[in-house]
Amino acid sequence: MADDHTDADQSMEGSTPVAESPHAEYGLTENIQRIVENEKAHHEKMAKQKLDLQTLQTLPTRAYLDQTVVPILLQGLSVLAKERPPQPIEFLAAFLLKNKSQFEDRN
Repeated sequence: MADDHTDADQSMEGSTPVAESPHAEYGLTENIQRIVENEKAHHEKMAKQKLDLQTLQTLPTRAYLDQTVVPILLQGLSVLAKERPPQPIEFLAAFLLKNKSQFEDRN
């Protein structure tokens, strides 16, 4: 039974594991990066349009979220995806609280 190793098993012996995203084979890493870049570009366009509090209250839902929480969420999710902590919700919550002052000035 010890001789039942396949060629693939033998070729893996002694090889160094590749530090690759577990989702790379599905193309998710590139898709996520593209989505993040598109959202950042969209946010930068929206950020140029400084709106006062009254205007924020009258915005459609998507525009309101783009102006207020999407930028910090995108950054937080990007860091979360790179670091992959064991408790992602707590990590994201801590990130949002730690970095909120950087984004509050933009609103």
